[in-house]
Amino acid sequence: MIQSRLHKPKINIITDKNYKIVRKIVHDSYLNTVCAEARCPNIYECWNRKTATLMILGDTCTRACGFCSIKTGKPIWNDPMEPYRVAHAVKKMNLRHVVITSVDRDDLKNDYGSKIWAQTITETRKLNPKCTIEVLTPDFKGHKESLKRVFAADPDIFSHNIECVERISKQVRAQADWNRSLSVLKESIKYGLRTKTGLMVGLGETKQEVKDTMKQIVDLGVQIFTIGQYLQPTKKHLTVQEYVSKEQFEDYKKFGKNIGFQIIESGPLVRSSYRADEQARAIFNKNE
Repeated sequence: MIQSRLHKPKINIITDKNYKIVRKIVHDSYLNTVCAEARCPNIYECWNRKTATLMILGDTCTRACGFCSIKTGKPIWNDPMEPYRVAHAVKKMNLRHVVITSVDRDDLKNDYGSKIWAQTITETRKLNPKCTIEVLTPDFKGHKESLKRVFAADPDIFSHNIECVERISKQVRAQADWNRSLSVLKESIKYGLRTKTGLMVGLGETKQEVKDTMKQIVDLGVQIFTIGQYLQPTKKHLTVQEYVSKEQFEDYKKFGKNIGFQIIESGPLVRSSYRADEQARAIFNKNE
């Protein structure tokens, strides 16, 4: 596919007092954020709003997805105190909603980091009872005991991204499996959790493939869906095939509402956790 002539979306780089507060708390708590590690374009907006996506289990991923700039290699992380530091950082930030994510830890066989995941949810809730907790997890290699361990910690929103349409999935994330991701979402819904997933566009998919994927996802029972433009983080990563127009993102949003998603975010700079606090308030109010 020939790259569209549409322009790359503009990122507003504005840092205010809140941005500096969040950066200091993250630094002083020895925590990682996907905001910084994955070079999220919304880091300035989100940190200015005193929201951040905290990343547990270290800063080194065992996978090498073609779209992601998080460091890849053999992890050396070993920090049993991390769940407590996350809980205290959330308290210091005085958050009403927190998103927690992690690197993939395929090296931790038959656990995949799920014990630390569950403990992080538990400790965060214990110290911040009024804060809703959203988790954006790996697939845990589809290991059901690991998934159940995270589910049993009872996050308010469980999220796992399918990332792209099925046809190009192996090109985009060679060590993952598209149908395994679907099974993770199915298990979350089966457990009774509010479930969320996200998709990138601009990687060579067609409009019909996007809409077919959205229909497949909503039919599973997923309630929250995000669509955003893929942006190439470095020259070593996958090339952008198309800059999708704002009008097309609006069309996807309208389609998503029509087929039954409770919450849908669709736009050039939308990411998994973009305005997640607003999404949480909206879905909880709807369910009250």
